[in-house]
Amino acid sequence: MASSKFHIVYISRLRNVSYEDVEKKMDLARSWYRITESIWVLYTTSDAEKWNARLSPLVKDEGSLFICKLDTDRQGWMSPKFWDWMHDHEGSG
Repeated sequence: MASSKFHIVYISRLRNVSYEDVEKKMDLARSWYRITESIWVLYTTSDAEKWNARLSPLVKDEGSLFICKLDTDRQGWMSPKFWDWMHDHEGSG
């Protein structure tokens, strides 16, 4: 089994795409955390190319999509719930 990693996703969905539609796609990850309406952190075994294929139908041709693998050099001011979520998943596969 491939090892899991974190990816950050920015998605500006099409008007006819609901949050539920986006969540159904995000549920394909092992876990996810939504930071804002448009920014998500995924814990997944899939790469950015696979996520692009999954999510691009929700944004083409008028929306936006950015997917980037997160490395281990992280700092910031986020809620304890977010940091707990990240720490719970680090090293878990």
